[in-house]
Amino acid sequence: SSFTGWSNYMMDFGAMLGSPEAMQRFGNTMVVWDMHARKPLKVLDVPGVPLEIRCAWDPEHKYCFTSTALTSQIWLIYEDDSGEWQAKAVADIGNPADVPLPVDISITADDTGLWVDTFLEGKARYFDISDPHAPKQVYEEVIGSQINMVSQSWDGKRVYFSSSLLGNWDKTGDADEQYVKLYHWDGEKLEHQWSIDFYEHGLGRAHQMRFGSYAMYGMLNPYIDSVQTARTQPSEENPAKIQSGS
Repeated sequence: SSFTGWSNYMMDFGAMLGSPEAMQRFGNTMVVWDMHARKPLKVLDVPGVPLEIRCAWDPEHKYCFTSTALTSQIWLIYEDDSGEWQAKAVADIGNPADVPLPVDISITADDTGLWVDTFLEGKARYFDISDPHAPKQVYEEVIGSQINMVSQSWDGKRVYFSSSLLGNWDKTGDADEQYVKLYHWDGEKLEHQWSIDFYEHGLGRAHQMRFGSYAMYGMLNPYIDSVQTARTQPSEENPAKIQSGS
């Protein structure tokens, strides 16, 4: 996606929004890449400043979602029946006229749900994306005075939220909450479990989170890896190496 660059990141948020020059530095396109050939396949027009991109987990589901920060829309990026990639707006996020500023998004592991966070509202919304061409909002919850990232467990029952967008863009004063919060999701509502106040513990600003298995990153769990390594070492009793997992 073509969100924006370093110059805007270094500006005060209010000053940036009031600068016509800065606003022109936001992008309105997305690029579909062939990662094997390492070349772009198509440049798509996605007006409204696309930010995060999340693709469906099922390899048969050839589509992704993005949200546009300044027009507050969900866009579907999909491969059509002819094999051509297309982009279209499929849902509004809150009231676009209020500029709630959608930031992070997260697709459930079964490709049926989409979490969307809106920074200025401090709100999380859940969309039913069973039909990716027609998402429907079914739930919303205020998480804090500001909100950025969202990450969820593979079964979808635990949802984590963090607060910081950028140091120069975060709210100020009492509204500058810095946290990570865990909620349980039962398919109908969120239930708060715990919060970590990053300022209280001297941890700075809470931004990126990684929730996943080691296998996702081509690695083994450190404990399992150490056990398997020990089992594969030669010994006097067994001079030949044992194959891992035997």
